[in-house]
Amino acid sequence: MRPDSLAAVVDLKRPIQQWTRGWMLTKATDDKGVELGLESGRQFWICGRAGVIGDGDASVAAAALAFLDPDEVRRYWESLPPHLPPRAVAEAYAERIFEWGERELPRFGEATLRPLEDLSRRVIGAAPCSLGVLFAGWRAMPKPAGLGAQVALSTHVLREMRGAAHIAAVNAVGITPLQAVLASPAPPPRSGPEWAEHLGWTGPFEDPGALRAARDQAEDLTNEIMARSFDVLSPDEVAELARLLAGTRDAIDM
Repeated sequence: MRPDSLAAVVDLKRPIQQWTRGWMLTKATDDKGVELGLESGRQFWICGRAGVIGDGDASVAAAALAFLDPDEVRRYWESLPPHLPPRAVAEAYAERIFEWGERELPRFGEATLRPLEDLSRRVIGAAPCSLGVLFAGWRAMPKPAGLGAQVALSTHVLREMRGAAHIAAVNAVGITPLQAVLASPAPPPRSGPEWAEHLGWTGPFEDPGALRAARDQAEDLTNEIMARSFDVLSPDEVAELARLLAGTRDAIDM
């Protein structure tokens, strides 16, 4: 793991997490889920992301998502309409990603989008499939024809890649996903009891103070896991990918 790769991964945490806001939690995406026959946009978000695992038990979907309350995942998973099994929901979710990418990203031009896509895919391809099932499932999603759609998909895969790395890191340092949520270093409302409730958990919750050292350790380990795959790029390519990811993210209203 090179120092430049690690530094880039640390700097890219927020852009990678935020890139998907263009479609992930928007009203248009919620409306699309309801139009398909789902009960809510939240069901579309949960089952759309996890549907790449196929029609397994809800416990498998909950394990793949990790930071969401398993009981909520099960409720949504088991209440899917008969015409929309999990894999079909994932494919519909992918179409929503593609649609957004083709609408929003062509304005950046091929000179920006092509290297962003190619460099992202080299990093994605360098990661082991054992990193996590959602990451592996989304990486295996067939690529769309349009370059804007391809970049949108790749940024989604990068987000699932970081999520998979974080699940592994949280387990490695000996805290639970719920404890990791409670002790998150993010400012409220994306941390503590409020964020835990947003992710479906119900209290009472433990005081996160004693968990913060382990949570910080998990964050460092997440970055190290991610950085290993960035090492497939040269230092100049790492810097270029970081510039492109952060620059395009900052230019998109999300």
